[in-house]
Amino acid sequence: MMIKALVLDDEAIIAADITYQLNSREGWNAEAETNVDKARARILAERFDVLFLDIEMPGCDGMTFAGELNETSPDLHVIFSTAYPQHAAQAFRLSALDYIVKPLSRGVLAEACERVEKKKRSPIFETDAPKFVIKSFGRTDLVPMSDVVVARAERNYVALMCGEKEYLHRSTISEMEKDLGAVGCIRCHRSYIVKKAMVQSLLRKNGVLSHLKLVSGEEVPVGANYRSQVQAALVDTQ
Repeated sequence: MMIKALVLDDEAIIAADITYQLNSREGWNAEAETNVDKARARILAERFDVLFLDIEMPGCDGMTFAGELNETSPDLHVIFSTAYPQHAAQAFRLSALDYIVKPLSRGVLAEACERVEKKKRSPIFETDAPKFVIKSFGRTDLVPMSDVVVARAERNYVALMCGEKEYLHRSTISEMEKDLGAVGCIRCHRSYIVKKAMVQSLLRKNGVLSHLKLVSGEEVPVGANYRSQVQAALVDTQ
């Protein structure tokens, strides 16, 4: 059993220490980020089991970020690691798996890891997240819907971009719109669906919304019939 963890803390020394302790535990593979935007992009592009999340960071409230992840990455477990014990009640309202107070002792961190391992061993951990079943030559891939960053219509198929991986799924973009909408995506064009949390900029041509620029640098077109709903979802609700 392998557990992939991401540690997000703006203090590099603390992030490195937690990461070191996690990697010292059998079956754990942990990496660290000190920047929220970089962590967000990695969570959406990669497959992590658990996030160790600080609360008070420059330019970001960890509670707000956790609420965002509940929508965009519902199968990701969050463990708050913070120097502020007063936020525990709010953390558990956000379905946090654990709340540990810094400075972290090895015993406290070990208990948090055991909670993750228990979840990982549970069949629910593997099966409750909605997935696309994608069959190709000699193999079947189970792709979590929350991993999809961009879906693009390709005749009788839909190309699913999941970070550095791409899958061809025999379906239509309209059939997939509802499923992907439930994990934080939005239809922006007759041929495209994008994950809202991956949109970095709204681009205009002659004053009219024309493309969405993603954190990866890719630009996705916005169709005339979808401009108002894209505007409402990405700007008007902020």
